[in-house]
Amino acid sequence: MRSASPPSVSRRRARRPAVPALVLIAIFFTNLLSLACQVLWSRKLAYLFGSTAAVFSTVLSVFLLGLATGALVAGRMADRSRRPWRLLAGLEILLGVYCLLSLGLFELGRSFYLAVFPNDLAPLPAALAKFLVVLVVMITPTFSIGAAFSVAVRIASRERERLGRDVSLVYGLDTLGAAAGALAAGFVFVPMLGLAASTRLLGIAAVVLGLVLLGRRREKASPKKKKSKETGKKAAGPPAEPGGQRGPRSSLALILGAFFLSGCAALLLETGWIRFFSLLNGTHVYSSSTVLAGFLAGIGIGSLLMAPRIDRLRDPAAAAAYLFAAIALGGMLVFRSADLFARVYFAIFARSDGYYVFQLTVCGFIALLVFLPTLAMGANFPLVAKIATRKHEERGFAVGRAYFVNTLGAVAGAFLAEFVVLPAWGFAGLMLVTLIAYAIAAAVFLAQARAPQRLLKGAVCSVLLAVALVVSPAVWKLELPFHALYCHGLRTGSWEKYQAERARLKVLDEKQSFYGQVTVVELDRDLLLKHNGKTDASTAVRDNRTQLLLAHLPLVFHPNPRRVLAIGLGGGFTLRALLSHDEPAEVTMVEIDPQVIAAAREFFAGNRDALNDPRVRIVTNDGRNYLDSSPQRFDVITSEPPNIWVAGVSGLFTQEFYRSVDAHLRPGGILCQWVPLYEMEREDFRIMLKTIRSVFAHVTFWQIRSDLAILASNRPFRADPEQVKARLRHSEVARDLAEIGMSGAEMFEFLGDPAVRPEHVAGFLGDAESVAVNTDDLPELEFRTARNLFVLAKEEQKAEAIGE
Repeated sequence: MRSASPPSVSRRRARRPAVPALVLIAIFFTNLLSLACQVLWSRKLAYLFGSTAAVFSTVLSVFLLGLATGALVAGRMADRSRRPWRLLAGLEILLGVYCLLSLGLFELGRSFYLAVFPNDLAPLPAALAKFLVVLVVMITPTFSIGAAFSVAVRIASRERERLGRDVSLVYGLDTLGAAAGALAAGFVFVPMLGLAASTRLLGIAAVVLGLVLLGRRREKASPKKKKSKETGKKAAGPPAEPGGQRGPRSSLALILGAFFLSGCAALLLETGWIRFFSLLNGTHVYSSSTVLAGFLAGIGIGSLLMAPRIDRLRDPAAAAAYLFAAIALGGMLVFRSADLFARVYFAIFARSDGYYVFQLTVCGFIALLVFLPTLAMGANFPLVAKIATRKHEERGFAVGRAYFVNTLGAVAGAFLAEFVVLPAWGFAGLMLVTLIAYAIAAAVFLAQARAPQRLLKGAVCSVLLAVALVVSPAVWKLELPFHALYCHGLRTGSWEKYQAERARLKVLDEKQSFYGQVTVVELDRDLLLKHNGKTDASTAVRDNRTQLLLAHLPLVFHPNPRRVLAIGLGGGFTLRALLSHDEPAEVTMVEIDPQVIAAAREFFAGNRDALNDPRVRIVTNDGRNYLDSSPQRFDVITSEPPNIWVAGVSGLFTQEFYRSVDAHLRPGGILCQWVPLYEMEREDFRIMLKTIRSVFAHVTFWQIRSDLAILASNRPFRADPEQVKARLRHSEVARDLAEIGMSGAEMFEFLGDPAVRPEHVAGFLGDAESVAVNTDDLPELEFRTARNLFVLAKEEQKAEAIGE
């Protein structure tokens, strides 16, 4: 017969307090809000300051710095507070109020920037100035979010023996809340509600939650610390550290230093994974959200799985070392999953009838691919936080300190990945740097492990790291995807056809830029310029026709086009066509990616060295941001950015952009807008057309196979026929037209026969009241065209099946 537990032990176990459900709800919601607002605010700040790598890096760095500082400072405050619930409530209310005011505050920050800093700052000073402004406007909410974590740990953890479990539970729900926020932002807030309504909704919810926390009646002030009768000092609790003994300060410094290094390595990995999966699953908001949610879900689950085990570990330091080695191995394996991902991607596509089901299933598969390293990441944070907590009464500060150090490392990792490692050494360098960092972290924690069987523990870590080394590019050459699965692949409809198409492409050059992968490939006798696997320019006649006409159309219609702005370089063919005319005295070419400029110079001789023409001024910047801040006005603006669904591009197709164009055109000035008709349904194009007509009184367009060229102006298009004929007879213009199989007479006829004349546009639109306008707040075209990648590919697949 089993003996009963002593009554005192039974009563003690029965009295063990559970973590309050309300604090778990609060931490889950706070980080749902955190990730959702990071997406929302990043988009708003990109509209205001430009969709540049510097702006994105600034937003991420400020976000992480705020979280880190909030966790550190609030940890100490929570330990000293007698009513931590009220502190948590105050943070939620502050966060909610800020959300309600945030978009207006960002506008004020933008106005301050333009008033104080000159618009012709060099890239580095401009980036620093934007960093300072973004830091000021974002430090309050990010500080509050980080602070909420430390306060939640202080409230949740009531017993020393269960510190690890409680931190695991809080951190797990913290991260799962962030995963939910990523999905909510990508699938609900941004595409359905818009920026303003979403921030208002999140702000109101945070204020309500704060008031609920504030109204919690059962909270009692914590008793004051008891003092020893003999010494008059505070009674010290039992020591807590890696093996149950208090370690020296140097040991703690090593632990925190290794945790900083692992945070840096984690962001290197995450940045690399995001780049890697963007080559496979795209860069639009849906794919970005599913990739991020997949990562965060693995981390959250890992932390929750550690919760019931963490306080029973005999050697926490050795367990942490194993986990660091496992992250390194898992991280290397993820980069080897391209073919597996492609096969499963096609299988999911074939079995999915709806777009959202398709993307969420892909999200689940990505979570599965990154499961080993993210699981280990999630398990490791509470473990290291427990190891670094030496006094239970200082648990809020100790866990906040660990969070601060790890997140500070993440800031360094994000910066290094985007601005140093990937541009200089590519994916191979990123993988090796990450592997070395985790190996160092594992070694530091092994040194802190218990002496018994330390050699065996070291052997286990060594085996894991050795396998990771074999999988790394140091031993096994890495070949990255270069032909977009999410775009070109879906159009082929099957893995076999995709493989056959990819086999026809020969890679001539491949580099990592601040904005992704830039590749030059050869297909038969044509050159293709690919950005994140998607073709953005080529020497093929079918593409060249569009590229050249986007320059010739507006120039022949304008009576005297002296000053021209071109947005989007590609291979440089539109720029070349602009320079074929004698009239332009100055052409400003705005291209966001310096690697695209380098590729156009080196490989695309067909642009006839246009970038070195003395009339050309090259500006490396976001086109929208350059236009918004430019004091100049232009006769012609031609806009040829990437596809509407590409991350950061939708701001070049909104009403606000067209208003900025109108403000920067001289009287009688003309806008020429490229539109990818092949990714639009009829309703999408009606939205596009209505958006432009909401700003410009006169609009017409020509169909160029599956593309459109739209001309817009606030004055009627009245070109002198003789002047047009004279321009078409110019030797360089005639040479351009001959390349695309047109004579001057055929071009003249083409000009006089648009798809829809200006006076017929209203009839083409039909019931314009029922058509939406594409705005910064709710850029419907971005989401509709992203979904069309799936929808149109499905329709093509069905049409082929019927044809067979």
